[in-house]
Formats: sequence, structure tokens, C-alpha cells
Amino acid sequence: MAVLSTLVYVVGALTALLAVYYTVRDLSADLVLLGASALTLLVWAVMGGALLARDLGGGSVDDPVTLYGYLLTGLVLPLAGGWAGLWERTRWGSLVIGAAAVTEMVLMMRLPQIWAGGFA
Repeated sequence: MAVLSTLVYVVGALTALLAVYYTVRDLSADLVLLGASALTLLVWAVMGGALLARDLGGGSVDDPVTLYGYLLTGLVLPLAGGWAGLWERTRWGSLVIGAAAVTEMVLMMRLPQIWAGGFA
């Protein structure tokens, strides 16, 4: 789980930095930034699948609504950011992708606090 967590942080940070670069340079999101957003979605989906498998394998969840809410939010955020970056053809579309990537990292930071058993 530590490797997947680190991967979420690294991909999220790189996507956020790329989005900041695009925003500062007044560039709209192109295939590189949209691909980074898709990669963030893919990494989060793998992490969510691993947590779901661990929960179904016998892990006890104190608050399943919060856990699965975080996992669902982590899946929806890169989709929404990518959609905004695709249709908002100004720098603000790039900024939305960056905000989604930063939020992904914050969600990942909170997950071990919500469900410590999944990360032991």
C-alpha cells in the first residue's frame, strides 16, 4: 500500500506542477496535461481497487460511507478536471486540473487517518 500511496503523491504533484506551468504561461490544457489528469485517475483507481479488495477480504471499516465517499470522490475529481480542461480553453481549465490534482493528494493524505487498517 505504501508504494501505491507514494505513486498517488508523485503523479498528483507532477500533474499539479504541470498545471501550474500551463496556468502561468497562459496555456490551455492540451493532450499532455489531459493525459496527466488521466494518469492521476488511473493511479487513484488502482489504489481504490486495492483498498476495496482489502476491505472485502476481511478488513474492518469503522466508517464505510466516508471511506467509499473518499474513493468515489478521488475517481470523479480527475474526470471533472479533465472535462473542465477540455472545454474551458483558457488558462483556467488548466488551473482546474491542478486543483483536482492537489485535492487528490489531500484525499490520499486523509485516507490513512480514516482507515488505518487498510494501510498497515
